[in-house]
Amino acid sequence: MNDAGWPHAGAELIAGVTRLHRRIDLRFWRIADYERQWREGIARLVNGAESSALMSAFSGPGDASHSMWALWREATSVYIQPLCVLAAPLDDPFDPRAPYEHVGARVPVTENDLPMDEWRVELDQLMAFGLRIRWPLSQ
Repeated sequence: MNDAGWPHAGAELIAGVTRLHRRIDLRFWRIADYERQWREGIARLVNGAESSALMSAFSGPGDASHSMWALWREATSVYIQPLCVLAAPLDDPFDPRAPYEHVGARVPVTENDLPMDEWRVELDQLMAFGLRIRWPLSQ
């Protein structure tokens, strides 16, 4: 809980050698809810989906914005970009348990010289995590 009364927790996503830190919003979702969605999001890619998402801040019902990491599977790589979903223009209420429809197509950041972040990890690292295998095996 911060001084303003906002309950949150730290989260870390390791993308290759990059460590991405976020504060996850705990006003409307518990840590277990985020962890469950992350496992499901990773499992989607392991099972062959072309894209997925990992929620990083569900801000509750209404017109709040929500944050996630969007993931795209391309050949032997997974690309990760931060994504914000604005609830106001959506036809249906935002469901943090199924954010996948909001991911859309990947727009390559480097190739399009975009001012945003993108990270790449090897698919085998993600699959090892999804299957609960320590990778590399020496860890």
